[in-house]
Amino acid sequence: LLQGVRIPSIGSFDVIPKRIQVGDEVVTMQKPVFRLARNLIVVHNLTDNKSYLPGNKEVEALKYNKVAEAIKVSRQKVEHCIQGTASLLSRCLGKGENVALVLSDIG
Repeated sequence: LLQGVRIPSIGSFDVIPKRIQVGDEVVTMQKPVFRLARNLIVVHNLTDNKSYLPGNKEVEALKYNKVAEAIKVSRQKVEHCIQGTASLLSRCLGKGENVALVLSDIG
């Protein structure tokens, strides 16, 4: 079972099934999706697209301890990095800049 993840103050990442027609067959693919955190949507007067998660699917909160263990840093360092990323993302959105959030080795 695939589980999405919610990163506080940034947003949530998940995959949703998408059916596409391939010749005479209908194939179900897993489509990656990102949903910006509500706080950023409100602060920057952005439009929220609630339609991409069927049934408002719940996503799991990021487990800071597991991340810290996997990359051999403290939980506090992980939290500070997330907070810094959220702050930078918010500043870029506030200035109207294009933002590309690239997460390597995901999926």
